[in-house]
Amino acid sequence: MKEAHPTDKWWLGRSRTQRAIHALSGNPVRMDVSEPVTLEQRRKVAASCQAKLFDGVVPLYVDTMNDRVSAAYAGKPTRIYFIGTDGRVVYNPGIGPFGFSPDRLAVVIEDYLASERAERG
Repeated sequence: MKEAHPTDKWWLGRSRTQRAIHALSGNPVRMDVSEPVTLEQRRKVAASCQAKLFDGVVPLYVDTMNDRVSAAYAGKPTRIYFIGTDGRVVYNPGIGPFGFSPDRLAVVIEDYLASERAERG
């Protein structure tokens, strides 16, 4: 998926309000990212995000440069999808922020894993 607010396109980091919110939140997210034009650049941005925001623990997947996955799943802000091992959508709560519920997702994942274990015997 394309960068939401790259410095060379629609960058929010210019506003004093955005810089203040960023500084006060303590959020380590980078605000100086240009729009990647190659898959390797996109992977570097994702690796930085993974390291800074998720301590390298949460796996991140990088979309192709034609944004095929983004187009298929409309991965806009505050949407959550859970995709099963068979490639089907197990959980899609709808458009956020109203459908954005990480706590509900945790329950869905636990139920899914329990049913997977039960099927294996």
